[in-house]
Amino acid sequence: MKKIIIILSFVVLFSDLSFVIAQDKVNQKSQCIKAMQSITATECLDHVKYLAGKECEGRGTCDEGFDKAASYVADHFRDIGLLPLMKDSSYYQVFNIDRNMILDGNEFSLELLLKSPSGKDTLEIKYQLEDDFLPAGVSSSCDIRINVVFAGYGISSKENNWDDYKKLDVKDKVVLILGGTPPVKDSDFGSLYRISRKAEMAKNAGASALLVVGKPIGTISTYQSIPVVTISKKVADDLLKGTAENIEGLKHKMKQKQRSNSFNLKHNIHLKVNSELITDCQTMNILGYIEGSDVVLKNEFIVVGAHVDHLGAINDHVFYGANDNASGSAVVMEVSEAFSLMKEAPKRSVLFIAFTGEEMGLLGSSYFVENSVIPVNRIKAMINLDMVGSGDDAIMVVGGNSFPEFAELFDTLTSQYVHVPVKRRWASSNSDHYPFHKAGIPAVFLYALRGVPTYHTSKDRPETLDPEVMENVGRLVFMTAMKLANKESISFRYIEKGK
Repeated sequence: MKKIIIILSFVVLFSDLSFVIAQDKVNQKSQCIKAMQSITATECLDHVKYLAGKECEGRGTCDEGFDKAASYVADHFRDIGLLPLMKDSSYYQVFNIDRNMILDGNEFSLELLLKSPSGKDTLEIKYQLEDDFLPAGVSSSCDIRINVVFAGYGISSKENNWDDYKKLDVKDKVVLILGGTPPVKDSDFGSLYRISRKAEMAKNAGASALLVVGKPIGTISTYQSIPVVTISKKVADDLLKGTAENIEGLKHKMKQKQRSNSFNLKHNIHLKVNSELITDCQTMNILGYIEGSDVVLKNEFIVVGAHVDHLGAINDHVFYGANDNASGSAVVMEVSEAFSLMKEAPKRSVLFIAFTGEEMGLLGSSYFVENSVIPVNRIKAMINLDMVGSGDDAIMVVGGNSFPEFAELFDTLTSQYVHVPVKRRWASSNSDHYPFHKAGIPAVFLYALRGVPTYHTSKDRPETLDPEVMENVGRLVFMTAMKLANKESISFRYIEKGK
């Protein structure tokens, strides 16, 4: 009889314990959903309005406007109770960089020679900053009146049997080139499409300055090259007046003949660029974390990050950077606040980072990985957010093909909570996830597909965004990060593209 009573008591106790565990899981899920719902379109947009407002002046790295944005994020982390990661109990990971500043006073004009009763007169056509031309971030200063030579795509590549500078004298001249790479069959020009690489080749050929045909958009750099300016196709066609050529015709000829085309233009230009290379200017990443609740797993970290920097301003043209990337920063702030609302922290620690210097070449994320306060091998996964404020087609997971099990978490959780399609791409080096990826950490980058076409222009403003996109991304990232932080173990298979 005593045995039966003991067994019955054990059964009742076990049943009660099972009920308590099940109830705890229900309560935890309920807390998660409530915390997730705290991420709202309205609050995301409020953060964007400050970060992409006049006070932050485009958040150019090393600018006063960036420092204000950094302070805004750090104050938020402090107010919601995130712990500082740095040894000095600060939310800032400070380091120094060089920055090439494009200053006020940039001018570009075409000097047309016209016949007149008195002989020849000069008609000067002045162009507008950003609409017609924009100095590149690598540009050095100049004030020149000079003739121009067209040099195809401005590329020299033995591997692809293409040389726009072969037998072409560009010494002390301005070179006009097309953006992109030549349409050569079975070719691979790699990164030679980049303006920085083309500037290097023009400089080596002896050019005084470089004009690149394309959409005038803002860029920012850590160094100076020769004067480099992006000009619109309309301006380029103006420069070609008197040659019987136009930009589309030149592209077609080179594609058809599979060889370069070069010639001297008829008219001079006046180009003035005002820039200054600032060395050893101070900037910072902004870091805050939620400590995990498991005595062992709290020493491991899930990282959620976004770059808060943008391009700053040139003259009165402010590159506000609402979608790029006040949107991602706002979502990181909202996700961190949702985690802070949980009565019990997840098993692993969750680190939130607002990176600096992304627009200059992933400087902040690279510095963090190379100088991490925590051992990099304790970071088990990283989610990066960049341009998540506009685009209602789908959420793209860059690196999703490379880490399929990681991407499956987004697939599963979007079907349960936000009901937005998720698509995948292979890993790439185009945002702050990449230094983590190179360090062997499973890392993905999320952006919203089919956003407004305001990339790196002064039109990238808060009023162009769809705040519900940020809400959806934020809620999906919160649930995914929570799932990762509570997994017993994390081991994602990596698939290399083409293998």
